[in-house]
Order: sequence, then structure tokens, then C-alpha cells
Amino acid sequence: MSFTRTGSGLSNLALFHGAEFVVYTEGGVNSYSADEVLSGAGDKSSVDIKFWSSVFRKFGYNRRVKFKSVGSKSSSNRICDLIVSGQLDGVIVARDSDLDDFLKLKYDSPFILYTRGYSWENDVYDRRLVQEQIEAFVMEQEFPEYYRELIKESYDFFYSKALSLLKLELIFRKQGERLICGMAGERFVNGKSNPKIRIDQVRAAVKEKKSVLERPVDLSDFDLTCCPIKYCYGKLQEALAISLIYHIASVKEGFKSVPKDIMVATMIDRYGSSTGLSSDSYYRSIIDRLKAA
Repeated sequence: MSFTRTGSGLSNLALFHGAEFVVYTEGGVNSYSADEVLSGAGDKSSVDIKFWSSVFRKFGYNRRVKFKSVGSKSSSNRICDLIVSGQLDGVIVARDSDLDDFLKLKYDSPFILYTRGYSWENDVYDRRLVQEQIEAFVMEQEFPEYYRELIKESYDFFYSKALSLLKLELIFRKQGERLICGMAGERFVNGKSNPKIRIDQVRAAVKEKKSVLERPVDLSDFDLTCCPIKYCYGKLQEALAISLIYHIASVKEGFKSVPKDIMVATMIDRYGSSTGLSSDSYYRSIIDRLKAA
């Protein structure tokens, strides 16, 4: 069965799945165009679905939903337009905040949900949760102090650079370009010996792309009193966390293989069952607003 590329056609898609709402997320193996999404396309599994379903479940959203991932954030923009204009029912969009708070690009609707920070990775790869995951791999009676210090050193260095990284990204975003957010996070992490953010690679990325900038650059219209870690590129934080886990589990503890896909799924599960999510007023508030709509 196919659906027309209209709000009414997509509204009926939830009924086709035996649900009250279809929830569109980012991520997935495939990336669909807006027309394909409006025709009912979407993948049934993705890390974004795993994250958002944890949030829905944790805060007791009891309506029947069907999650579908559509790839890039831009694919769901037309759906968001239809939602805010009142042309679309039975559809929810769950998406990354990215830097939309700074760029004033957020849609205001209870049916359009945003991550608290740049992306779900900023929540899942919290230092405490990463250390807990590493502790689960360690076979010793006590968690070695060396590991604790290594994790602290890596995260402290990342935190010390977060504001500078945010400012750099905003310089490019203000002119419609991406800097490190358009690149793989792994490029900027040294994971072979001492997992740490590679500032040399950040400088190299700036050198590669600085020719696209118009001078002068100005950030005076952005509020930079926010927590920079919250808005730092989520894939960068993920790359640092996964590098730390691999380094200690494989190099130090002798694990032969720790597949990334399993590690990501495990970390999302750890976050979903954490007290941090249970007490999270932000995610509780957006699900409560959705319930009341």
C-alpha cells in the first residue's frame, strides 16, 4: 500500500501500522527524501529509535506508536512544516537540537521533540555512564585508579576545549557552512595510546575550510553563556567515549573484540535505565507536553 504525498495521506499511516502515532526520528541505514517520507518510507530500526523509545517508555507515554527513522534531519523538515501548520495529524517528529537554539530554527509544537543538547550522544556518553560501562568490563576486584584518572583526564581536556569548539562551529554555521559537525567524530580523537581530542585535527579542519568564510566574523548575536558541553558536536563526544572504552577494554583488559554497534546499543540501554534519565526534568517536560496535546 502506498500513501499520497499529502498531510492526510501521512496521517493515515499510523492506522496502517495499528498505532495512534508514527514517530519519525533521524538515523537508520537509509536516508529518504521528503517526498519518500511523505509517501510512507522509513526504516524500522536505528540508534535514534532506540534512544527515543527509551525516553517515551521512561516517562510513561502510553499511546500506541510506531517508530520510523528517515535518515537526515532535513528529511523531516517538510513534515514539521505540515505539523505546525495544522495539516498533519497522527505524526510526531523526534530530532536532534543540533545548533538550532542558536540559529533560531526550532519548531514550536508538542509533536516536535528535540534532544536536550546537540544530539542524543551528548546525553548517552556522559562521563559517569562511560566509566560505569568500562567498570563492567574490568575483572579486578577494585576498579584501577589508573583507569579512573585516564577517563577523568580525557573528559577534562574535552570539557576545557568545548567552548572554543562551539565558537568555531558557530562561526561557520552563521555563514551556512559546517566545520567539524560535517566530519566523522573519529577524525578528532586519538585512540591509540591516550584517548583525547586532537586539537591538531581541529586546526587542520579550520585550515581546509576557512576559505569559505567571509570576513569579518562576528558571534555577538549568540548567547555563549550556555553550557558548551551541551551543544558540542555529539558524534565527537561519542568518538571520545568509544575510544576510551575500546582502549581500556581491548588494550588494557585484553578483550579481542568489542563491536561498536553492540557498544552503542549497550550505552543507550545504560542511559535508559540510569537515574539521570529518571530525574531528567527536560525530557519529562517534553513528554508531559506531548501527553497533554
